[in-house]
Formats: sequence, C-alpha cells, structure tokens
Amino acid sequence: MSNTRTFARIALAAVLAAPLSAPLAAPALAPRTYLDIGSPDFHPLPIAIARFKAEPEVQSQASEMAQVLRDDLLLSGLFDLLDPKSFLADPAEGMAAPTIRFTRWADIGAEGLVKVAVRRAAADVSAELHLYEVRAGKEVLFQVHTEKPASARGLAHAFADDIVRYYTHEPGIFRTRIAAIRKGKTISELVLFDVDGGGAEVALRDSSLVMMPHWKPDGSALLFTGFRSGRAALWTIPIANRTPHSVLSLGELSSGGVYSPDGKHIAFTASTDGNADVWVASADGTNPRRITTDPALDTSPSWSPDGKRIAFVSNRSGSPQIFVMNADGSEQRRLTFQGTYNQTPRWSPRGDLIAFTARDERKVFDVFTVAVNGGKIQRVTQDQGLTNEEPSWAPNGRLLVFTSDRSGKPQLVISTPTGDHQKVITSDAGELATPTWGPLGQ
Repeated sequence: MSNTRTFARIALAAVLAAPLSAPLAAPALAPRTYLDIGSPDFHPLPIAIARFKAEPEVQSQASEMAQVLRDDLLLSGLFDLLDPKSFLADPAEGMAAPTIRFTRWADIGAEGLVKVAVRRAAADVSAELHLYEVRAGKEVLFQVHTEKPASARGLAHAFADDIVRYYTHEPGIFRTRIAAIRKGKTISELVLFDVDGGGAEVALRDSSLVMMPHWKPDGSALLFTGFRSGRAALWTIPIANRTPHSVLSLGELSSGGVYSPDGKHIAFTASTDGNADVWVASADGTNPRRITTDPALDTSPSWSPDGKRIAFVSNRSGSPQIFVMNADGSEQRRLTFQGTYNQTPRWSPRGDLIAFTARDERKVFDVFTVAVNGGKIQRVTQDQGLTNEEPSWAPNGRLLVFTSDRSGKPQLVISTPTGDHQKVITSDAGELATPTWGPLGQ
C-alpha cells in the first residue's frame, strides 16, 4: 500500500588516576556563550574536541565515543567542529584549566573546548566530560556518565546532550530513538535507531505488512498499522516485552494511528462504507467516534502539541491539501493553498509549524513546512533524489527526520526545518519508511 504513495499512508595516566572532582572554580572573565537558535544572527559555534584520554583497555570504546560525539554535534547544526589537524595545543596537555594554554585554542578560532577522559570502572566504562569557554579560560561544565562497554556510544550521546543543554538551555535529543519500517520482500521489520543512525535494533519482525509506527508520548510503546488480521488495523507493541496486541479494527480499514500528547487518546483514519474519515478513540481503542463527515477522503491526522487541534489531509477541495480542526472536529479550515498533492502532515512540538510531503508536477516528492499561523510555506528539500517524504519532528522541534532516495534506496535523513543542514544517517540494507522520532527521557 505504501508504494502507491496515496495520501492516506495512511563523550593520561595522571589524570585518569585522579579522583573525579567537582568543577574547577574560576573567576567570571567573560559572559557565558548562549546560542540563540531562533535569531537571524545565529551562527554555529566554533568548538574543538581534543583527543580523548583513555586507559589502554578502553581505547576502542574511547575512539568510538569520540566519533559519535563529533557526529552528534555536527548533526545538531549548532556547532562548527574544528579540524583536529588545525590544533596547535600540545596533545599531552592536561585536563584541568590551569594546565591548558587557552591562547592556543583561541588562535584556531575555538570558542568552546571539549576534553574527555575514559576509564574502566569495574565492569563498566566511565567517562568524564570537561567543557571550557576558551575566551574566559575556564571550565563551565563537568559531567560523568557510566555505561556497559557494549553501550559506550551511549556515553557520547549523553555528553552531546550535556553540551547542547549548556549552550541552548534546551534538552538535547541524542538519547532519543527513531523508529522506522524496514521493508523486505516477505518480511516487515520495525527497527529502532539511535539519532545518528547507529545502534539498529529490530523490535518487531512480521510476515504481514507493518506500517506507520508512532511513539506513545512516554516512550513505553509504539502504535502501528498492521495486517496481522488480514486487513489494516491498529496494533501496539510495548518496548519492554515486544509483544504486539490489537488496539482497534474499524470498518474496512483502520490506519495511521497517532497518540495525543497526553497519551490518553488516539486519532486515526478509518474507512467505513468506502469513505475515509478521521476518528478519535481512547488509547486502548475504546469509544471510537468519527470527527470528520465530509464525503471526501479525510486522512493522516496529527495532533497539535497542546492536544487541542488536529491537522489532517483532505481532498475536499479537489486535491489533497492540509487542513486543521479542533480536536472534536469543529472549525475545520484549509491551511495549504500551494501545490496539488500535499500529504503526511506532522505538527511540530513547538506548535508553530507543520511538516508535510508534497508531490510536484514532475512526480517528485519533497518535504516542506507550513506555518500554522499565516500559512507560509518553506521548502526543506529540493533536487535531492526523487523521493523525500514522511517527515517526523525531533521532540525539541529543532530537527526533522524523513526518508530520502538521494543515495539510492530510501534511507533516513536528519535535517533542520529550513533544510540548510541535512545528513543521511543510515546505509541500511533494506528500504526504510515512515520514521517516527521518539520522545525525550525514553
């Protein structure tokens, strides 16, 4: 069904031996750097990541962590990571502020400096992060995280979150996960990915078609459309036990289920008597009620972050367009007036934008955003393959994930909402579809 693209788709020796301590005190020599992401004067912050210091037995984990941390900070679009080949500081330079020649780092343009020490801690790997403001010549952030050796890359994700939070006052998203469908000839798989595309884990493997997953707001489960009973119906799979169970089957098909922000309700598309409409039910599938009644096709619901409104797709104006309405179905109004094939709306957690897919006259699919107030449309992708579609927002509303065939078969791409910073994060053996970005604090 998804191949038809119908709009119903539906983070040595002496340092390592020293005890972990509190941040070093230093006089306030310069104001703290703060990244105002929304400012028109925003520029990525030049930051240097020094070579990690590591005990020999955890050197491989440290190397992986260093690469993951670099990838995360680049992916955020917030930082200009300086080339290690340009570094002027002595590689044996210490970790404490009095031992650092900050002028060497300032000479290469660094405003931030990251140093990390990695050690073995019993059966675990422990790493400590030191973040310095170069102009002030002081340590401004100190964090320690511990993981199992096999999960050491999680330490880097944690440090990336720590750095982002320091500079933006917002939570980082690098310990969240992205779920997507891997399509095979006879098997569908629901796969969980780290935000950098690594750490792939199959949560569900099914011989029937599995489509359109959506995270429960607390991260405990995924809602998906499945054909396990022979027709499209809504199913859920708890992350803890990975045992799917039926939620709802209504009419000829029920698909595209999405949780409300409080997790108490679901909105979905159901086709009854040959006509598709948007319905709402309790999260367990009980008490379904239809909230659109137009004879046209009404599909693909998406909740506003306050749960008071729902975006959806309707062809009532002659072509698929994005509409919005109150959560009870009242005050339905058309939002998009450009293009003739607009679909898969997803409301930003910040509330201001809706991302969607549009097809142009060349039969090329691209990702766009539309402002909820005013209807201004901004293009995210252009001339980057034939198919860029199915956007989903990061929980902080600062990034999007979608699928693109720009490198061959459809893979996951992370992008800023303006499209000026994009990266293909997967090189999966299978085609990937319908990504959904999980919540914070999973």
